[in-house]
Amino acid sequence: MMAEDVNARFDRLEGKIDKLTEILASVARVEEKLVSQNRRLDRHEWRLDENEKKLEETAEQVASNAFIAKVGQAIAASIWAGLVGWVIWMFGGGE
Repeated sequence: MMAEDVNARFDRLEGKIDKLTEILASVARVEEKLVSQNRRLDRHEWRLDENEKKLEETAEQVASNAFIAKVGQAIAASIWAGLVGWVIWMFGGGE
């Protein structure tokens, strides 16, 4: 009976060790997934930072272009007003 009891205990221990092995393998897989997800997250954060820099550069360029457009519009309006005034003066509108 003693040997049967010992064998039964060893069988239970083997079963428990097998379960622990399966659990550890599952934990290792989950850990690998987490590491992979963290790498992807780091990559996405880097890409977002790069896109943010590009957006800031574009916003600065747009602001600069808007100022240049306003100055150009003012110059064009002044030239147009001068031309209209000159044409009126040339055709005797000032008499």
